[in-house]
Amino acid sequence: MTIETKLSPICFGCEPLGGTDWGDVEIDDIKNAIHKSLDLGINFFDTAGIYGLGLSEERLSKILGEQRHDVIIATKGGLSWKNNETSTRAIVTRDSSPKAIRRDVESSLKRLRLEVLPIFFVHWPDDNILIKETFSELMKLKDEGKIKSIGCSNFSSKQVQQACSVSQVDYLQMPVNILDRPINKNISDICFTNEIKIIAYNALANGLLTGKYDKNSIFPINDRRSRLPLFKGSQYLHALDQIENLKIEAAKKNISLLQYAIKWPLMQKNVHSVILGIKNPKQIEDNWASIS
Repeated sequence: MTIETKLSPICFGCEPLGGTDWGDVEIDDIKNAIHKSLDLGINFFDTAGIYGLGLSEERLSKILGEQRHDVIIATKGGLSWKNNETSTRAIVTRDSSPKAIRRDVESSLKRLRLEVLPIFFVHWPDDNILIKETFSELMKLKDEGKIKSIGCSNFSSKQVQQACSVSQVDYLQMPVNILDRPINKNISDICFTNEIKIIAYNALANGLLTGKYDKNSIFPINDRRSRLPLFKGSQYLHALDQIENLKIEAAKKNISLLQYAIKWPLMQKNVHSVILGIKNPKQIEDNWASIS
């Protein structure tokens, strides 16, 4: 596999594989979904060190087995964590110092059992570290053969430009969905100028754009949606009204809301793949069918 391999339009999002923050999940169901995705032709998997505090990477490597060498795995670093004595949630801090970035790359290589990471994203910008320092270190790691491609995640247009001043940046991961449209023009222009491929996440707005939730939906405490403002009070009710309007738009195009939500990001300039968090085989089958 080379990084020039075309990315499948759907990327298998492996955050649920970490086993936290998305309610109750069955790891065996996700395992079966990964095998189903391979059968469908999906070759792109997105994970991060922070997902399950390393568990997502370890499980993905084990499930893929030797096929981990034949697909494109993107992972992310630049976050540090430690146990929280007063909560089951770890204390997470941003750390994109050269030392931390090198540690994260080495840790991901070990957990994924790879000799080189196909794509490594800086998960979030770190205001305490100069972007030039972070990306200069990433270029060193690339020159050492530990990374094939470098990416930014959740970076502003200015921050992407700063990264590009010292490093080749191949990918930008950012939220893109029909609920929050359009893509910021400055971001789009910088990506076009620097030939940066956009990888869209949150395409389904944390599940809202599946159309399966209503004002009576309740999310358990181990599901992040129980904490997100989007799923609370007037903001949630307003979003549900938007969903109803989007269903009408989709019907006019003779497609479902789910199809509309997945297709829309892929129609935007420079968007090459959409990350969809998957918890079972039916989800990946439905999502893949949406673009078929």
